[in-house]
Amino acid sequence: MKVTNTSEGPRGINTAAGPVLLEPGETRDLDVSAAEAKIARATGWFEMAGAAATTPKQAAGAEDDAGKKAADLLAKEKAGGMHFKTFEAEAKDILGDATPSTKDEIVKALEGLATKP
Repeated sequence: MKVTNTSEGPRGINTAAGPVLLEPGETRDLDVSAAEAKIARATGWFEMAGAAATTPKQAAGAEDDAGKKAADLLAKEKAGGMHFKTFEAEAKDILGDATPSTKDEIVKALEGLATKP
């Protein structure tokens, strides 16, 4: 769903992949649960359009899938010592715009995602 921050300051919104900060006037395509979309609309800070928001169950499934992908990528990297750019690109597919710039930070972010209960 396309989410636009219509307020005068930066605002955060919770997505299936974690919290996202939107600057004033910024529009991004985000995976937002139905419950979060309802809350975000009520604040008056956001304008939302596009695909319907995910249900909480769908959001949990996406989070579980991301955790499995993170664990699989960590296992591949440890087993074969992937080239950094390949590792970084695959991590970006999982972590999105929140992907850190160093290998150690990427590993920590993936480990955190892989070990979520």
